[in-house]
Amino acid sequence: MATETVTNPLTETEERNLAAVSNVLEFWNTHDVEGILEFYDEEIVWKNMGLEEAYEGKQAVREFLTRLMTALPDLVFTVDHKIARGDNVSEQWSIRGTHLGTFMGVPPTGRQIVIEALSMVTMRDGKFLRDEFYWDTRKVMNQMGLMPSLAATQSAVGKGVLWFTVKTSNVLTPSGRRARGARRARR
Repeated sequence: MATETVTNPLTETEERNLAAVSNVLEFWNTHDVEGILEFYDEEIVWKNMGLEEAYEGKQAVREFLTRLMTALPDLVFTVDHKIARGDNVSEQWSIRGTHLGTFMGVPPTGRQIVIEALSMVTMRDGKFLRDEFYWDTRKVMNQMGLMPSLAATQSAVGKGVLWFTVKTSNVLTPSGRRARGARRARR
């Protein structure tokens, strides 16, 4: 049995919201922070799930954008897919750039990184009101050369390094000692 795709025509609100999501890209890609902020509601709340941070208000978003664009001065932002329903827009997007400034507390590595992410956006009157974006920090740290790939951890050497790291952590850190004590208590 074939599955038929069913879509309804976009409402005026959905068309306006998708236009805002598309039109802001020009400002991202020219690194115009103030231009980007024109698309944001005064009460904007960004939840950066990858960094476990929240930015409330335009000033906090401005500070994050400035840090990001300093870290990746050749940043290019693309949106690969977007879906609108009422005042909600979901996006699949990516940022590409060269790590030339501190990012995630990591000094510049000079490496190319790609941040692939999903956003759940709530709009108000055609402006971004809330944005929760999800991305894989481990993958970005791998691209910076700070973590091995998951495939590398499955080799004999990789498993040995992980085993040694965990055992060392169990001796040297309070949380590791608690974990070791809990294992011993179960025996």
